[in-house]
Amino acid sequence: MMNIIKKTSPNYDDREIPVQYLVLHYTATDLEQTLAIFLKKNGTVSSHLVIDRDGTVYELVSCLEGKAKRARHAGPSQWADNKDSLEAFNDFAIGIELINYNGNLFDYTDAQYNALNDVLKILQQYYPALLSPGRVLGHEQVSGFRGKADPGLCFDWLRFYQQCFPGQDYPDRIGVCPVELQITLERFKVTEPQEKQARAAYWVSVSSVLETSVRLIQEAKK
Repeated sequence: MMNIIKKTSPNYDDREIPVQYLVLHYTATDLEQTLAIFLKKNGTVSSHLVIDRDGTVYELVSCLEGKAKRARHAGPSQWADNKDSLEAFNDFAIGIELINYNGNLFDYTDAQYNALNDVLKILQQYYPALLSPGRVLGHEQVSGFRGKADPGLCFDWLRFYQQCFPGQDYPDRIGVCPVELQITLERFKVTEPQEKQARAAYWVSVSSVLETSVRLIQEAKK
């Protein structure tokens, strides 16, 4: 049975959004630091849900009971959906954060994939748009132009789609982190601190470097 823990983030807008999409993220730090950031009074960011490495689900902004409030997870964002060009995903998308230091370097756990499946089944009862696999995106699909690179190359989209949308046609979800950059980032594992708080801060810094690199690469393509 899925373990759901409710904690209320103060960083959301108290208005209901029409849910049309689901956006997946990685946290770039551990659970403790993630919750500290999202639960910080007068903070600037939040996510509807956080899924820990053991599959525990934290609901920080209301969404699991059919009324989703506006969280602050996507930031400036845009996506071309068939003929429509969409922007400002916070206005119509649920955000799920997966605990992972860097989804371009570290695998996600079986428990996280299973929890994603369980969560999605709940959300689909209330938000019919999420019955379509095309309505699930990564942060990198909608904000890659800003350097966002999550959930990253290590997120198994095929596994996710086969588990959550069996028998349906699946869209391509291409990571924005070049494989060459991923290989370079592997070197950071060697100098990873052993102390827990230092390690969490270390990987936040690495993700910041990654975002800057990806943003410059995306700008160079224009």
